[in-house]
Amino acid sequence: MTTAAAKARSYTPMADDRTAAPHVVVHEDERSRMIHYVIKPGEQTGWHTHEFDYTVIRVSKGTLTSNFADGTSKNFDYEPGTTSSYKAPVEHNAVNTGDTDIIGYEIEFKS
Repeated sequence: MTTAAAKARSYTPMADDRTAAPHVVVHEDERSRMIHYVIKPGEQTGWHTHEFDYTVIRVSKGTLTSNFADGTSKNFDYEPGTTSSYKAPVEHNAVNTGDTDIIGYEIEFKS
């Protein structure tokens, strides 16, 4: 994939229905991007599509519920130091359904 194509496909952080604070890009190059995010109880990311495979690194304890485009949903129990990887595309809206801040990092793999 060319660099221009990689830039054209990206995580959509500022969905119209987002209530969580914007994530922070802590690293980005031609191969990957790492973001740091905090989602407070009751906040949501808004509907977005992950166009790249990605890995989540959980920093906090809590519960995040992902509602998927196919109508299904799944609860993710956050435990510090745990990780998961996902294959793109993933279209979802993630909602903090717990009572503590959800804190984590996400690494997207552009190639």
